Amino acid sequence: MNTTTAINEYGYRRFTPEEYDFTVDQGLQAGETFEDVTLHTLTGQQVSLSDYLQDKPLVLETGSMTCPMYAQSVPPMMSLMEKYPQLDHLLMYVREAHPGERQPQHQTREEKVEAAKRTQSRYDDRRPIVVDDVDGAAHRHYGTMPNSIFVIDPDGTILFRSIWNNAEEMDDILGAVADGQPVQSRELKAVPPFSLGAVRTLLMGGIVAVWDFVRGLPRLVGNHKRVGNM
Repeated sequence: MNTTTAINEYGYRRFTPEEYDFTVDQGLQAGETFEDVTLHTLTGQQVSLSDYLQDKPLVLETGSMTCPMYAQSVPPMMSLMEKYPQLDHLLMYVREAHPGERQPQHQTREEKVEAAKRTQSRYDDRRPIVVDDVDGAAHRHYGTMPNSIFVIDPDGTILFRSIWNNAEEMDDILGAVADGQPVQSRELKAVPPFSLGAVRTLLMGGIVAVWDFVRGLPRLVGNHKRVGNM
């Protein structure tokens, strides 16, 4: 793979709604086998996703510092982590959802790891965090959406996936998985990040990130409604 080209295609400099097509169901699906990808810990150690897939189902979420959808999900996901110790929980740090002058898109792995460290501290995310490469090699396998969620069986089968996380709906799903019951995969309703907290998250990217979000908001909402996701 040409890394420079991949970064330019994957790691957009400014957010536009066109970066995310909700009508195209990309990435691994429920019932398929997970993709074992190479990642890095916050200490820079190279690991594989399979290192976190042991004897418990794994709840895998994607997120970034500038993603309001992820930021608002952290507190309830921390509660679910405590509620369901029968499950393992992991965050995959991906590209910045809303890059700006304060937090631009990552150009090196080291920059991305540092951003993940700041994110862990900023949002008090107590899960293990693994960091994708700057070209999105791992994220691409899982659909490239900014705040997706997967539940993966220890045998590698994807039990559940949704392109958006919704912690309230995930409570019942994780409860069933923890009890060993089958679950029906479906797309969860996106929780609109229309709050002061969302503005604070966007400001982690910078004024540019806020402006790009506001400018693209009508089309973004329209895209959600078009697929019945809001």
